[in-house]
Amino acid sequence: MIAWALAGCALRSDVTITPLFILPTEERYSSNSIRVLVERGDFAKAARLAKDVVETGEGASFKQLAALGDAELACGRFDDARRHLRQALDLHPFRTEAGQIEWSLSQLEYLTNDFGDALKWALAATEHGTTVKQWHVEYLKSLAGTRVYQFSGEREARVPLAFGKPEVPRVNIEVEGKQSPAIVDSGAVLSIVAESLAKELGVAPLGEFRGTFFGLLGEPIEVRFGLVKDLRIGGVRVANVPVAIMSDQALKFVVRNKESFVMRFILGANLLKEFRIELDAGKGEAVFQPLTAEDRKPAIDQNLFHVGFRPFVHGSINHRAWYLFVLDTGSEVTFLNKDLLIKTPVRGAEKIHGATLQGLGGSKKRGSKIANVEVGVDKWAGKFGELPLYGTEHSQAFGIIGQDLLKKFRVVIDYGSMKVELTRHLALFGGGS
Repeated sequence: MIAWALAGCALRSDVTITPLFILPTEERYSSNSIRVLVERGDFAKAARLAKDVVETGEGASFKQLAALGDAELACGRFDDARRHLRQALDLHPFRTEAGQIEWSLSQLEYLTNDFGDALKWALAATEHGTTVKQWHVEYLKSLAGTRVYQFSGEREARVPLAFGKPEVPRVNIEVEGKQSPAIVDSGAVLSIVAESLAKELGVAPLGEFRGTFFGLLGEPIEVRFGLVKDLRIGGVRVANVPVAIMSDQALKFVVRNKESFVMRFILGANLLKEFRIELDAGKGEAVFQPLTAEDRKPAIDQNLFHVGFRPFVHGSINHRAWYLFVLDTGSEVTFLNKDLLIKTPVRGAEKIHGATLQGLGGSKKRGSKIANVEVGVDKWAGKFGELPLYGTEHSQAFGIIGQDLLKKFRVVIDYGSMKVELTRHLALFGGGS
């Protein structure tokens, strides 16, 4: 599980905002191989090749169909992905390949909230040699008969949005009838509740099994799981929200002036994917609109993708497009993946910085930084005087998009159209930090 990037002033840099003159539809790769495009993260182009290459499945190999299904899964085109992944299985691939296809189907059903089928495919993948963590299997079993994310009440919620120490977005919600502040964290795979708050609220457990998340340095953090029966954001009610329950100590961070801060409730990607979300730091307002089946129509020029249960966005680096970034609203800082820096147009000498990146479980990491890097998302670019470099657990992620860039905009994260759109705050137009 990715951690929150909470850092001191040494990780803060002036960010100058300018229009980005690279269209989201521009292609980074010229390949017409679906498998190559998927490996490189160009999912939208890979999905667009379906009609010309393997739309009917006739003459297509199971590898082509599986790669196409993976691309469509990332794009949120779930019906197409399900069809092509099953067609791939019908061609009787080798045991290990079948396991990988079945694991893709399990992830698909997880994202569409069908935990029964997600469990079925996870077990099939395990039988064919794919490693699936036992606690994940138990988690799927515990939810197999549950209708999760049941919406009622108003069609949208407009609630105050605040930032503080740390500089991450927070809203007030109501959980099991009690008010609680919550962090909006798209980088968290699951919504998380602190142990003390779970006890106060009487959060229903999802069994006796335990799971393991991982901190910045790969250290294990034990969690158990629960089901929030009643969660309200403004006038929008959500029934049956799965959560991870984590110790208060694991969610404790040290902020400026050595003050401590405990995140007691985190709205993670498992819940956020059910919404069209607006985060407007300039206006101090967040808008949550529950999605219907009719709303889920990925746009042709989509720039948002599901990768490993997290949202990834296409971004540019130094005027070149497109690179995959984790879209992490719960990260204070934007940074680049040090391990993939050689594959970017960034050049220059790295320097050590004195700030510490903090993560779950109290883990801390130090890294280097590099000067004068431009990172773009949607139609805007942020020129950083200095940008931190760290390794990440994501082999395809070229970095993390965090709040030092996102706060400059009204941010729309639309899991229906699968687009991230940034609108410049008028009061700040013209550059500067």
